Amino acid sequence: MLCSELNDSSEEIPVVFTSSDGSVAKIQTDLGPIYRIRARVLPHLSGAICLFPLTAGDWVMIDAGCGNEESNSDLEHGMNILRSEFDKSFSVSAIRRIILTHAHIDHFGGVYEWKRRTGAEVWIHAFESRLVSHYDDCARVENMRYAHWLRESGVLASKVQEVLDGFGFRPGRARSVAVDRMLYGGEKFGPLKFFYLPGHSSGHMVFLFGNVVFSGDLLLSKTVTQIWPARMTPQTGLINYIMSLKRFETIAGNYEARFGKKIFAIPAHEDLIVNIPERVAIATRAMEKRNNRVLKLLADSEAPLSLDEITRKMYWSGSTNREFFALSDVGSRVEFLLQLGLIDVVNSESVSCDSPTILYKRSLANTETAENTVEQIVRMYLTCNDSDAI
Repeated sequence: MLCSELNDSSEEIPVVFTSSDGSVAKIQTDLGPIYRIRARVLPHLSGAICLFPLTAGDWVMIDAGCGNEESNSDLEHGMNILRSEFDKSFSVSAIRRIILTHAHIDHFGGVYEWKRRTGAEVWIHAFESRLVSHYDDCARVENMRYAHWLRESGVLASKVQEVLDGFGFRPGRARSVAVDRMLYGGEKFGPLKFFYLPGHSSGHMVFLFGNVVFSGDLLLSKTVTQIWPARMTPQTGLINYIMSLKRFETIAGNYEARFGKKIFAIPAHEDLIVNIPERVAIATRAMEKRNNRVLKLLADSEAPLSLDEITRKMYWSGSTNREFFALSDVGSRVEFLLQLGLIDVVNSESVSCDSPTILYKRSLANTETAENTVEQIVRMYLTCNDSDAI
């Protein structure tokens, strides 16, 4: 086993031991060890599933991988390494609860298999419980909505199904399983405390455990997480995401004020986050930069642009399985900028079910707002926030 330092000595850092093959990390916390297992969860994307004991023989799993053969195999291998190199008392049957940060396929797709193997209870926020318990029904209805949104975005009717297939949210991809407990935020279970922080998904949650927080996809250490338009999925969208990100920063600040030390985050992808406020600041700057890129593209264009045209100018690389993600990211920004009055719809009188493509142009809103789009929402947050006490 290798012990690794995560950053320089100026930060309070967790102690991490890595297994001989690198597949499992043992993270020391105030309340005991957390084991982070690396697994393949989407094409070209790895994730992390966490396991830890609440008491002897009573283990919790955070997220469950995507459920395909590779993901389940990686998770099973990691559990074997956990037992052989770290804790010989661990067994799969000791997993009593599978708690999901949110219901995206790379987090909940494996829950059927691991509930079958363990008999564990499944916990998730109420807003996403049907995605777990009635997956195929949700996939059919959502794809119908997504298809209409793609047509509004300017995607050709003949190409809509290809884009949806590349995204992969289709019936049969995951197996439904009963949800044993619906969460709402604010609950406590032993040392665990639950916070509802939507934006990346409608029911996204983070879980505080001593001096560590399982942050799911809310905040990643290297990249900006995927944002979806609220037009597609309620409780998502850039405004909700920014508010949740600032609330997450407040939670970290409240913890430090109360206990005199920092919490660190274990995201579902990438590396641990030791300095949460610093990472939030970097993420908000990156979002501001993308928003301003959309505004510049519209300002420089001689003609109004559809969302699809903005996306192609901003990101498009030709990868079919990434097209829906790119459109969604830009769509969340166009929706946000429209809400702030920084862009306008120019063809509202002519759009119809037969001709649904919406066209946008840059509006002549004040310069201060245009240069500080994210800051406007941060100010709103600071004005209305009453902050959760730890």
